[in-house]
Amino acid sequence: MAAQRFLILCPRKTETGGPEALHQLGAALIAAGHHAAMHYVPARGSNQCPPRYLHYRVPVVHQLTDQPDVVVVIPEAMTDWVWRVNHAQRLIWWLSVAFYRQRLEKWTKRAKLWLRERLPSRRPYTFQPLPRLKHVHHGEHVRRFLVANGIADALPLCEYLSPAFLMTEAEVPAGPRRNVCLYNPRKGLAITQQIIAACAGTGIEFVPLAGFNEDELRALFSTSKLYIDFGEHPGRDRMPREAAACGCIVFTGQRGSAGNPVDVPLPPYYKLDEQQPDTLAVLRARLPQACEAYDEHRRAQGDYRQWIRSLPQAFAGDVAGIVAAFSRAR
Repeated sequence: MAAQRFLILCPRKTETGGPEALHQLGAALIAAGHHAAMHYVPARGSNQCPPRYLHYRVPVVHQLTDQPDVVVVIPEAMTDWVWRVNHAQRLIWWLSVAFYRQRLEKWTKRAKLWLRERLPSRRPYTFQPLPRLKHVHHGEHVRRFLVANGIADALPLCEYLSPAFLMTEAEVPAGPRRNVCLYNPRKGLAITQQIIAACAGTGIEFVPLAGFNEDELRALFSTSKLYIDFGEHPGRDRMPREAAACGCIVFTGQRGSAGNPVDVPLPPYYKLDEQQPDTLAVLRARLPQACEAYDEHRRAQGDYRQWIRSLPQAFAGDVAGIVAAFSRAR
């Protein structure tokens, strides 16, 4: 198969899960013998690859190449770029549902009428069938969202954890571990605070994960027993996978991607419906028990950790499928 050219749009100076996935895509395309480069938005002559993603070794370009032999990759939070690419092939990567909805809501509720009229190219994409446009989804939850909006042929493209969190089962730290329950304060904080209150007196310390770099996160995940995530799970969130990969026992709610066994393939015991009136009482019982019988619960989540370790290989296969789809379209 002849080499193809990909230009990947990415928000500038941003170090979160979405931008890392975009850099992983660039690295995978280059490894497969294709041409790929990052184009940071807004475009600035000073734009450089964030330090956290330098190891992916994806070149940076400052000009958008809008030519028929180029595929422009557009993340779901930037779908207005669909209207700004006039000649190149276009690929929307739907990494999450929430960020797209936030962008759409901001446009419809806050943009003034004159802005909509004078800058129509700034409007988000709303699922119109367009030539030279394909879609890829980041998991089952996002796939279902696209199908509900008339996009039934989206291909899978599900990223993987950074190398700092990918380890063999034998490398997962065994201990000693503390009776600490970690959580992301930016996800589901209201119910998390209720869980913390419900677990008062159990001897579990709850620690929010904010302000830590990658090395510090790995150290915390490797010495703590529990991780909870009762947020919205708009896509396949990284932090539950990072925690599990390092040996934490993970408990989640059932919203968003956590509501299906494809995106978050944990045993049902560890996925609780936050809408049920007894959920807090159940967690007050299960979290201390998981601390007490940590080794047993760690074994129960072994298949989940193996699935996490399999994602880099699956990602490479997804990328090959996308390249083949664009090759056929020519």
